[in-house]
Amino acid sequence: MRKLFILLILLSITLPAAAAEWVKIGNNLYLDKTSVRYAPKNRTYKAWIKEIKPKETILYFNEYNMKEKEWRALDKVTLDNKNNIKKREIPNHVGLNWFNVVPDTNSALEYSAIKKETQIPLNILEKELHID
Repeated sequence: MRKLFILLILLSITLPAAAAEWVKIGNNLYLDKTSVRYAPKNRTYKAWIKEIKPKETILYFNEYNMKEKEWRALDKVTLDNKNNIKKREIPNHVGLNWFNVVPDTNSALEYSAIKKETQIPLNILEKELHID
């Protein structure tokens, strides 16, 4: 029993912890670098974005189509100032509509940050993935 207890303590100490690594991408807008993931099925990237407002923080889990310069919302979590969840919204409409990235908006900042984070020039990405 004692060996099992010691083993559990050692495992809990040595296991890596997944923590967000927020980088500023705009005024009160942050990207979690550790959440950026490629989704091969749709040839898109997904990531968490944080927007800090005076009375709340909003976390968005968005998907980005780098070729078409589009994005769509997959999840939205609103937190109070103590990081308690106030509200969670998950889009439930069929197809989850894609929106164009609009210049000089948060979506443009997010798109640029994802593109920079992936560090793959779009023309190379298109060639490697055989995107038409």
